[in-house]
Amino acid sequence: MSAYFYRVKTVIRHINMYLRVYAHVRSVATLLILVVVAGGPSSKVWAEGLGINCDYTGSIYINPPTSIIRVKPNAAIGDPIGSWMTISAPEVWSCALLPAYQSRDVRAGILVFSPYNPLLTTNIDGGNYKVFRTGDTNPGLGIAVRFRAIGAGFSSDWTQLEGFGLVDGTVSAPLIGPIPYNDGIKFPLGMEMQIHYVKASEELRSGGVRIFDFAYLYHRRSIDGVPDNSGARYRIVQVPANSIDIQIMTQTCTTPDVVVNLPEVNSRQFTGIGTVKALKAFNLNFNHCPGGLDGINYKFGATTSILDSANGVVALDANSTAEGVGVLLRSQSDAAIELDKEYTMSGYDTSSTQSYTVPMQAGIYQIENTVTPGSVKGEFTFTLIYK
Repeated sequence: MSAYFYRVKTVIRHINMYLRVYAHVRSVATLLILVVVAGGPSSKVWAEGLGINCDYTGSIYINPPTSIIRVKPNAAIGDPIGSWMTISAPEVWSCALLPAYQSRDVRAGILVFSPYNPLLTTNIDGGNYKVFRTGDTNPGLGIAVRFRAIGAGFSSDWTQLEGFGLVDGTVSAPLIGPIPYNDGIKFPLGMEMQIHYVKASEELRSGGVRIFDFAYLYHRRSIDGVPDNSGARYRIVQVPANSIDIQIMTQTCTTPDVVVNLPEVNSRQFTGIGTVKALKAFNLNFNHCPGGLDGINYKFGATTSILDSANGVVALDANSTAEGVGVLLRSQSDAAIELDKEYTMSGYDTSSTQSYTVPMQAGIYQIENTVTPGSVKGEFTFTLIYK
């Protein structure tokens, strides 16, 4: 699914001799949850095996950074929430190539698996990711993971986490190497991991996330192209309690009604198809728009037939009596408004709640060679996109 979701509809109604704007705003709360699993320290752990020996000191746990995750209005199940978070662990293990293997092709990597089952698949940045549970204490919060192994001057490709449980764990690809002997001097075998939270159900709720661990890491190696998994010791990526604060954004922009009375115009002033008359300036006001978003976009549509999408021209409604004309929208600078095209709300302030004004014009557009006098009424829709 797209990087942008969370849509709130507003409706612009009636260019009658007037244009009326109604705002229909839905509020859908979304909740993120982070979990952490606590564990005791480990002094020094060896992962002895063929080709490479690896060890680590200190805690078994690797922790992501703390973060506030704002959930946009109307997030649907399967929508990514927040943004990618990076976990940099350049030394998960300290490893050394054994002397007996200095002339062999020895490569290293990392196996990663989730202790929780996948819930769904979603699209993030054009890629399809499995979304895993984050434990029973955090219903509604899913997590997508990608990672790569780094070390000895090499790095693997970014690899999506696919596996649930050790047997089905995902190995970084390709394995890095061949590892140079370098007189047996140790080299760090590490990883970079990126995580993206996802709304997994309507149970998502606001607040600090409870502790959970979402990924187990194992050292892996190959010797002359033959995999060898002996001697591997695991580490755990854990989200500490309350290190993630989920804030469900229920506030959306409010839009007051707007009436635009177009001036009367003599039908003889329409001299040919494309003639524009009776232009009238008006403002669309968006009040109390929430901060904390990447931005707000807007676009126009129509409830009657679209006659010229590129120029923002729509057919009159059934109550109109004039013939040979349609209704159009333009920007204040006389630029054409293309229907169903997203425009950026200029000046959006992500730091606080603010109100915004979009200057517009409405007018009458000749669509036929002959114009018959009468009333003119048109209708547009207006959609806000919270990014």
